[in-house]
Amino acid sequence: MKSTIILFFSLFLVLPCHAQKEIVKNNSNVGITLSFPWINYYQYIDYDKKQTNRSFGFFGLGISGYYKKGKDKFSFNVSNTEDLSSPISTNKYSTKEIQTSIGCSYFELIYHKPIREELFAVGGFNFTRYNFRLESTLDSIKSYKKQDQTLGISIGLEYRFNNYFSVAGMYRPALASFETDEKYRHLINIEVRIDLDFKRKN
Repeated sequence: MKSTIILFFSLFLVLPCHAQKEIVKNNSNVGITLSFPWINYYQYIDYDKKQTNRSFGFFGLGISGYYKKGKDKFSFNVSNTEDLSSPISTNKYSTKEIQTSIGCSYFELIYHKPIREELFAVGGFNFTRYNFRLESTLDSIKSYKKQDQTLGISIGLEYRFNNYFSVAGMYRPALASFETDEKYRHLINIEVRIDLDFKRKN
């Protein structure tokens, strides 16, 4: 699995750019991107059940600084995601005495490469922290939080509606874990992005 991911990422770096109607080589600008990874799918370690588990949920916020040169774009992203049960609420309501949840915070450096007029391939590297939480109302069981830190890659596709709005599907598999447990983890999400240009040069 890891070998396939690394091979795909290597091919991505040398993928030629096609079907660009306009190539503006001399224009460059910097800015920030507001990202909303609202749909999230996790594979993580459930420390309550002591096994690998999967979870689907909503909510996430992120911000990144970027540099654009023509159609190419480099960005550094900081984001946080959660597995909340509702896309419109930041609260979980439950009558369970023991409840677990998972979230991620990650830092990533990514490159956006145009492959069609509005379609971009996205790839890079990330440092991700998986935040497993157990909340208990029982006196015999204490609430706790466990963090797993990993290094991985970020790959996906981004569709741009215009110069400011886009939507992306991202896959972030962990290639190495600081827990040295050899357990596979990943985060898959769909996010909306808003670019805000600050400075433009010709």
